[in-house]
Amino acid sequence: MTPTLRTLAVGDLDDVVSVHSTAFPGFLMTLLGPGFLRSYYQAVLDCDDAVFLGQFGETGRLQGFVAGFAKPASFYALLSGRKKKMLIAAAFHLLRRPSLWSRVLENAGATSQRATDNEPGAAELASIAVLPTAQGRGYGRMLIDAFLSAARRHDANRVYLTTDADNNEAVNRLYARAGFQLAGTSMRKGGRKMNHYTFLLGDQSGRDQKGEA
Repeated sequence: MTPTLRTLAVGDLDDVVSVHSTAFPGFLMTLLGPGFLRSYYQAVLDCDDAVFLGQFGETGRLQGFVAGFAKPASFYALLSGRKKKMLIAAAFHLLRRPSLWSRVLENAGATSQRATDNEPGAAELASIAVLPTAQGRGYGRMLIDAFLSAARRHDANRVYLTTDADNNEAVNRLYARAGFQLAGTSMRKGGRKMNHYTFLLGDQSGRDQKGEA
């Protein structure tokens, strides 16, 4: 079977949760459990302005995916309305690891803030994951390029994303090679440094008017 890339559907959610958990061990959303992850990605499916694409390998199994939004505020408003349901989905894991509460509350506050942000033309690449066993095959770049093309179809003029700055060299290189420009950095609670990237969609090559990316 030839590797394929297509829009994801509800029947893919279990595989999306599995890929996310495998690709991001120790990350907050993974630590909140598969029920929480399924609720989150169900919200992605339910968002009218979402871009949710999966890369399937030769066996027909999901190898990676990308998720994001042409109008991020609409997604975060939807997500804010489901906070109680998502906390219930994560309750068992929060009881087992009460230390997660501070990070959950920080993220809940950020979600509420982002639900009120309105940046016309700005799309967000929120999550991209590739199974460790499928890395090195170009799937990550394929998913990024497909996301950028979808954002253009949604009339976005730029795409932004946030990723870890430290101990994340391969991912940062991937974004730089895809044409993303480092727009700045920030610090989260606990000293976690984040890189903020932007891709201008006006030029198909990933260059802005000032020169090479």
